[in-house]
Amino acid sequence: MSLARFNLYANSYGFLIKSGIFQGRRGWTWWLEVVGIAFYWTWYINVLKGCGDFKTGLAYFLISHIVPSPLHVQIVLSHFSRSTEDLGPTESFLARQLRTTTDVICPPHLAFFHGGLHLQVTHHLFPRLPRHNLAAASQIVKRYAAEQGLEYAEFGFAAGNRQVIGVLADVASQVGVVGMVAKSEVEKAVRGEGH
Repeated sequence: MSLARFNLYANSYGFLIKSGIFQGRRGWTWWLEVVGIAFYWTWYINVLKGCGDFKTGLAYFLISHIVPSPLHVQIVLSHFSRSTEDLGPTESFLARQLRTTTDVICPPHLAFFHGGLHLQVTHHLFPRLPRHNLAAASQIVKRYAAEQGLEYAEFGFAAGNRQVIGVLADVASQVGVVGMVAKSEVEKAVRGEGH
């Protein structure tokens, strides 16, 4: 996860290139994103220059990109193992947040390290709620969810990782099935069978 930020950069640039250049969808928001990214890198390179020499700038760059690794792990655990399907406009906001997000259980003495973001369900429900109030609010949300018969998912670190790995394995097996179907269709086409 220490390289997750670099992956986010690659995904952002890949999306912009694909949508703007290859698909020709260059509306004002596309240009705004390009300008925003250019501004960010102009600013960030000047910050690095302010570090004095190349070695110190490189150290700052690497540290500033590696230190947020626990946050990336936190976000993966809180989201990747949960449902991503859109159940439509009849699903309430509360039900959607409970279905698509989970909390990561951690001891109270480590809660400061997560900045309250281990309580993702409540954070999603009340994004402007100060982090020091999230623990108390999450207890209220848990009680309400139980009263309504809704699942309030929360896992420890190890169990959360097992959940994520399980979901990734399921996705990989689905991709494998799609690959077998595609291979079969290609073989049929080569043999002259089919449509």
